[in-house]
Amino acid sequence: MEGLSTIVPGNPAEVSDEFLKDSGDKVVILHAKLERPHQQAGQEFLYLVAPFKLVKGLQWEQAGAGVFCQTEAEVKETCDNLMARFKRTLVVTQCAGGGSVGWATLVRRYCVEWVYFYGDMPGGKKSWVAVMRETDQDTLETKTIRQKETDSEGEARYWAGKWREEYVKKTPDYLNSGNLSLTPPPPARCNELTAADRQDLGNAKLKALQKQWPQCFKIFERRKANPGVKIADREMEDAYLLDRVRAGGEPALKAAAGDKVRADMQLIASLNKAGQNYAKRGKSKIIDAAIFLIAFKWELGWCYLSDEELAQRLGEVLETKFTAGQVKQFRYRTLGLVGKHQPGPAPKSE
Repeated sequence: MEGLSTIVPGNPAEVSDEFLKDSGDKVVILHAKLERPHQQAGQEFLYLVAPFKLVKGLQWEQAGAGVFCQTEAEVKETCDNLMARFKRTLVVTQCAGGGSVGWATLVRRYCVEWVYFYGDMPGGKKSWVAVMRETDQDTLETKTIRQKETDSEGEARYWAGKWREEYVKKTPDYLNSGNLSLTPPPPARCNELTAADRQDLGNAKLKALQKQWPQCFKIFERRKANPGVKIADREMEDAYLLDRVRAGGEPALKAAAGDKVRADMQLIASLNKAGQNYAKRGKSKIIDAAIFLIAFKWELGWCYLSDEELAQRLGEVLETKFTAGQVKQFRYRTLGLVGKHQPGPAPKSE
């Protein structure tokens, strides 16, 4: 169902004060049984589910397309899926030049399908049809990407299979195109990054981020060990805030992320301790920054620098003197990255 609806509550005082004080968007999923079944695609639907967001004036404004359902079980599943989209999730993001930990909302889950069927076409004609479509797994909305009418079942099956093979073949190219185009060509006396080097680089980036976000990564490790584990939103928020303060950030991040520090004495004490630890860290702050820079600038050309050249680059960026021995420790022992610059004197041919 497309369109926009607004609901005005009969008694605004019924809205909880605590609910209004909470930071971030206020979203609820409403469902209703229709007076008359809704006809769509030759089927009847008895229920409607739609997300609504609380806006100015204590009104509920529709925040997305509604979903028609046939059974109460479908209603429950759709409500859970839609609510998961609006829930804040703690995630790790990485790219060639940087990485961070933060909150993600409105995460959409899509799947691509290749099907063929015999059905009614416009004008009352019946025909075999091959379809490539994309389905939103949360709202069950479907978008047709490719469609072809055929004269037989075998031909429809052929086109569905052909499109699937093309998609599967191109997917790795799409995923790898960014990495392949980022690394500059190796200069003289340097080797190219291999597939094993790129895999090691991914691990190095995670290690660099883990040094900056230790509390958050404890939660990520728990999820990795047990994908079905239930972690409270408050626990995730506490970990995020503690790591931000430990890195020198402000505890109240209303402008940056809509966060709000609770009146929780235990959390306040932990934030105060994290702030004190940041003030005492001294050289460790610079070391973590150097490790981060090496990991995320590695594929941008730093992989071709010698340890002496890396020390010079880090000194310019961080305004701190580094030695080649320190850089080798950060690069190899901490991150596990093998330098692509060949040591020793230049060949006579050069």
